[in-house]
Amino acid sequence: MDTSPIHHVIVMTTSFLCSSLAANEGNDTLVPLGGEDCDHPNEAVLSISPNLHLRAVYGETDLEDAGLAGGGHDPSSDGFSVPGLSVGIDVHRGEHFFAFTEAIFAWDKEDGWEGELEELYFKWLNLPGGFSLKGGRFFASVGTLNTGHNHEWKFVDTSMMNFRFLGDDSLALEGAEMIWTPPTHWDDQLTLSYGTAVEHAHEEENDAGGTGHGHAEEAEEALWNRDIFTLRYEATFWPADTCGFTYGASYMQGTHFMGKNAKLYGADLTYRWLQDGDHGQKLTWTHEAMLRDVNTEEGAFDEWAFSSRVIWRFLPEWEAGLRYDYLEGVADPELPERHRISPALTRYFPIGKGLEAMARIQYNYDHNKEGGDDHSLWLMFGFDWGDGDDHVH
Repeated sequence: MDTSPIHHVIVMTTSFLCSSLAANEGNDTLVPLGGEDCDHPNEAVLSISPNLHLRAVYGETDLEDAGLAGGGHDPSSDGFSVPGLSVGIDVHRGEHFFAFTEAIFAWDKEDGWEGELEELYFKWLNLPGGFSLKGGRFFASVGTLNTGHNHEWKFVDTSMMNFRFLGDDSLALEGAEMIWTPPTHWDDQLTLSYGTAVEHAHEEENDAGGTGHGHAEEAEEALWNRDIFTLRYEATFWPADTCGFTYGASYMQGTHFMGKNAKLYGADLTYRWLQDGDHGQKLTWTHEAMLRDVNTEEGAFDEWAFSSRVIWRFLPEWEAGLRYDYLEGVADPELPERHRISPALTRYFPIGKGLEAMARIQYNYDHNKEGGDDHSLWLMFGFDWGDGDDHVH
């Protein structure tokens, strides 16, 4: 495991904290870890919030023998695995500065422990004109799922559309991002980013293995590499106090690992229903479609995908989910048309302030024309510690 990213996290975080504490030496009030209420509105209060998340899975699946691709943090084999052990830190200073870093570690019986730095960025908030700026390593704002970490998922695994179109471990960029909140009468924002894709450990192993890729491998690896530009707009309307709609559109272009160009188009619609504020039932239903247009060394192909998922919080600690994923597939190179239906049931266990455990059971029914039907059953358990709700993307 390459520990240098973690070393960079420690060095950069320590440097920031030292400079912040030095700037506060003249203040009469000491600010503890986590911050405190500010009696002096002109002073910038420092708040540091560490967090820790675990997701472990036991299950059985037919996909291990089917040779079909999956997400980098999806369970993919029979037995026990740890798709995600995440360690992160949120740092707030006043109303205009935020920093965040999170590393993730995973274990399975074949590869043992592996780890990587998922995000490390600084963000300047509430700038004049409704702008915010972000710089560093961050998940690109494309679609509805790419910015979410493993512990934020509502299902055991990620959407097939996401790992096919954006990469096994989501699309992370090293670059810059600008967010603009227009002066409109509704809640909307425009996000633009530019950067180079983060190359994950398994991609480096594939590169080291030589260039003799087959058609299917070539298509799966026709993922984003450099000169990547993303654009996303989303707007939320609340026609009533209990229901709202979020409309989103995404665009991305860049160069993939074979040196050719690719483009992606996406559209999504989310409906939210709230029965009674934070204590009543909640329902969220999202429909999302993406189309990618990829140039390869042997020509070009396009493919579209669709995902629909509904999450129903029917009791304060109980949540039911149902998801349908579809991948069109490509004849040349050979990528099978795929369908997946995933019902899931989650139980949350509040333990104390900032600490919560969870358990989830999920069944996957997979179908593709070449391989027929595959079945998977997963039991996930984990915990979350920290002020995760305060995270600023």
